[in-house]
Amino acid sequence: MPRKTITNRLSRRRNGLVAGALLLALLSGCQRDDLCPATTQTTPRIVVEFQDYTDPGRLKAVADLVVIATGMEDTLLGPVNTNKINLPLRTNQNITEYLLIQNAGSPQENRDTIRFSYNRELQYLNRACGYKSNFADLQAIMLSDQDQWIQSYTQFVENIEDEEETHLSFNH
Repeated sequence: MPRKTITNRLSRRRNGLVAGALLLALLSGCQRDDLCPATTQTTPRIVVEFQDYTDPGRLKAVADLVVIATGMEDTLLGPVNTNKINLPLRTNQNITEYLLIQNAGSPQENRDTIRFSYNRELQYLNRACGYKSNFADLQAIMLSDQDQWIQSYTQFVENIEDEEETHLSFNH
Protein backbone atom coordinates (compact mmCIF):
# COMPACT_ATOMS: atom_id res chain seq x y z
CA MET A 1 0.00 0.00 0.00
CA PRO A 2 1.24 3.45 -0.75
CA ARG A 3 2.44 5.38 2.22
CA LYS A 4 -0.02 8.25 1.52
CA THR A 5 -3.06 5.92 1.83
CA ILE A 6 -1.86 4.53 5.16
CA THR A 7 -1.26 8.06 6.46
CA ASN A 8 -4.77 9.14 5.38
CA ARG A 9 -6.36 6.12 7.12
CA LEU A 10 -4.43 6.78 10.31
CA SER A 11 -5.31 10.44 10.15
CA ARG A 12 -9.06 9.65 9.75
CA ARG A 13 -8.92 7.10 12.55
CA ARG A 14 -7.14 9.60 14.83
CA ASN A 15 -9.69 12.31 13.98
CA GLY A 16 -12.51 9.88 14.75
CA LEU A 17 -10.97 8.98 18.10
CA VAL A 18 -10.46 12.65 18.98
CA ALA A 19 -14.07 13.47 18.03
CA GLY A 20 -15.34 10.49 20.06
CA ALA A 21 -13.26 11.51 23.08
CA LEU A 22 -14.60 15.07 22.85
CA LEU A 23 -18.19 13.82 22.63
CA LEU A 24 -17.65 11.53 25.61
CA ALA A 25 -16.16 14.40 27.61
CA LEU A 26 -19.13 16.65 26.80
CA LEU A 27 -21.69 14.02 27.72
CA SER A 28 -19.97 13.06 30.95
CA GLY A 29 -19.52 16.74 31.92
CA CYS A 30 -23.17 17.05 32.96
CA GLN A 31 -23.93 15.14 36.08
CA ARG A 32 -27.42 14.17 37.10
CA ASP A 33 -27.63 16.95 39.67
CA ASP A 34 -26.66 19.58 37.08
CA LEU A 35 -30.10 19.39 35.46
CA CYS A 36 -33.15 20.87 37.16
CA PRO A 37 -36.05 18.39 36.86
CA ALA A 38 -39.24 19.75 35.30
CA THR A 39 -41.13 18.53 38.38
CA THR A 40 -39.26 20.91 40.69
CA GLN A 41 -41.51 23.67 42.00
CA THR A 42 -40.06 27.02 41.05
CA THR A 43 -41.23 30.53 41.91
CA PRO A 44 -45.01 30.28 42.29
CA ARG A 45 -47.54 32.51 40.60
CA ILE A 46 -50.60 33.82 42.41
CA VAL A 47 -53.71 31.75 41.62
CA VAL A 48 -56.84 33.88 41.15
CA GLU A 49 -60.39 32.61 40.65
CA PHE A 50 -63.34 34.67 39.44
CA GLN A 51 -66.62 34.05 41.26
CA ASP A 52 -70.20 35.23 40.90
CA TYR A 53 -70.88 38.27 43.11
CA THR A 54 -74.51 37.24 43.66
CA ASP A 55 -73.60 33.61 44.42
CA PRO A 56 -70.18 33.54 46.14
CA GLY A 57 -68.45 30.20 45.75
CA ARG A 58 -69.76 29.68 42.20
CA LEU A 59 -67.14 30.22 39.52
CA LYS A 60 -68.05 32.79 36.88
CA ALA A 61 -65.95 33.34 33.77
CA VAL A 62 -64.84 36.83 32.80
CA ALA A 63 -65.68 37.70 29.18
CA ASP A 64 -62.77 38.80 27.00
CA LEU A 65 -60.37 39.23 29.92
CA VAL A 66 -57.07 40.94 29.20
CA VAL A 67 -54.33 41.25 31.83
CA ILE A 68 -51.49 43.77 31.54
CA ALA A 69 -48.77 44.44 34.10
CA THR A 70 -48.68 48.18 34.77
CA GLY A 71 -45.69 49.86 33.24
CA MET A 72 -45.52 47.20 30.52
CA GLU A 73 -46.78 47.44 26.97
CA ASP A 74 -47.26 43.76 26.22
CA THR A 75 -50.40 41.88 27.16
CA LEU A 76 -49.72 39.15 29.70
CA LEU A 77 -52.98 37.30 29.01
CA GLY A 78 -55.97 37.52 26.73
CA PRO A 79 -58.37 38.19 25.49
CA VAL A 80 -59.78 34.99 27.01
CA ASN A 81 -62.99 33.84 28.64
CA THR A 82 -61.85 32.23 31.88
CA ASN A 83 -62.70 31.79 35.55
CA LYS A 84 -59.13 31.19 36.77
CA ILE A 85 -55.73 32.75 36.08
CA ASN A 86 -52.17 32.47 37.39
CA LEU A 87 -50.25 35.73 37.64
CA PRO A 88 -46.51 36.08 38.23
CA LEU A 89 -45.33 38.43 40.95
CA ARG A 90 -42.18 40.50 40.50
CA THR A 91 -39.15 38.96 42.12
CA ASN A 92 -37.08 42.16 42.06
CA GLN A 93 -39.67 44.36 43.81
CA ASN A 94 -42.15 44.05 46.67
CA ILE A 95 -45.08 45.37 44.61
CA THR A 96 -46.76 44.11 41.45
CA GLU A 97 -49.66 45.88 39.82
CA TYR A 98 -52.02 44.53 37.16
CA LEU A 99 -54.63 46.06 34.95
CA LEU A 100 -57.53 43.61 34.48
CA ILE A 101 -59.76 44.49 31.55
CA GLN A 102 -63.23 42.95 31.18
CA ASN A 103 -64.88 42.91 27.72
CA ALA A 104 -61.62 44.09 26.16
CA GLY A 105 -62.02 45.77 22.79
CA SER A 106 -65.79 46.25 23.10
CA PRO A 107 -67.82 49.37 23.96
CA GLN A 108 -68.48 47.77 27.40
CA GLU A 109 -64.74 47.55 28.17
CA ASN A 110 -64.07 48.06 31.88
CA ARG A 111 -60.65 48.35 33.55
CA ASP A 112 -59.75 47.64 37.17
CA THR A 113 -56.33 47.80 38.78
CA ILE A 114 -55.14 45.48 41.52
CA ARG A 115 -51.92 45.96 43.49
CA PHE A 116 -50.15 43.16 45.29
CA SER A 117 -47.65 44.00 48.01
CA TYR A 118 -45.55 41.31 49.66
CA ASN A 119 -42.17 40.38 51.07
CA ARG A 120 -39.88 38.19 48.99
CA GLU A 121 -38.24 35.18 50.60
CA LEU A 122 -35.56 33.28 48.70
CA GLN A 123 -35.48 29.52 49.13
CA TYR A 124 -32.48 27.47 48.00
CA LEU A 125 -33.60 24.41 46.04
CA ASN A 126 -30.35 22.78 44.93
CA ARG A 127 -27.29 23.36 42.78
CA ALA A 128 -29.07 22.69 39.50
CA CYS A 129 -32.26 24.67 40.15
CA GLY A 130 -30.79 27.46 42.24
CA TYR A 131 -33.27 29.58 44.20
CA LYS A 132 -36.98 30.23 44.04
CA SER A 133 -38.86 33.18 45.49
CA ASN A 134 -41.74 32.66 47.89
CA PHE A 135 -44.00 35.56 48.81
CA ALA A 136 -44.96 36.36 52.40
CA ASP A 137 -47.43 38.80 53.91
CA LEU A 138 -49.35 39.20 50.65
CA GLN A 139 -51.83 42.05 50.56
CA ALA A 140 -54.18 42.64 47.65
CA ILE A 141 -55.41 46.20 47.18
CA MET A 142 -58.07 47.25 44.70
CA LEU A 143 -57.35 50.70 43.31
CA SER A 144 -60.78 52.26 43.11
CA ASP A 145 -62.34 53.92 40.12
CA GLN A 146 -65.89 55.04 39.35
CA ASP A 147 -66.93 51.94 37.43
CA GLN A 148 -65.41 48.81 39.00
CA TRP A 149 -66.35 45.47 37.50
CA ILE A 150 -64.68 43.60 40.38
CA GLN A 151 -67.15 44.14 43.21
CA SER A 152 -65.15 42.50 45.99
CA TYR A 153 -62.39 40.01 46.64
CA THR A 154 -61.47 37.35 49.17
CA GLN A 155 -57.89 36.58 50.06
CA PHE A 156 -57.41 32.99 51.25
CA VAL A 157 -53.70 32.96 52.12
CA GLU A 158 -51.00 35.44 53.06
CA ASN A 159 -48.01 33.32 52.02
CA ILE A 160 -47.56 32.00 48.50
CA GLU A 161 -45.25 29.00 48.29
CA ASP A 162 -46.92 26.92 45.55
CA GLU A 163 -49.63 26.94 42.89
CA GLU A 164 -51.61 24.05 44.36
CA GLU A 165 -54.41 26.15 45.86
CA THR A 166 -56.37 29.28 45.05
CA HIS A 167 -54.84 32.30 46.77
CA LEU A 168 -57.43 34.96 45.92
CA SER A 169 -60.91 35.23 44.41
CA PHE A 170 -62.48 38.20 42.67
CA ASN A 171 -66.27 38.54 42.79
CA HIS A 172 -67.89 40.16 39.77
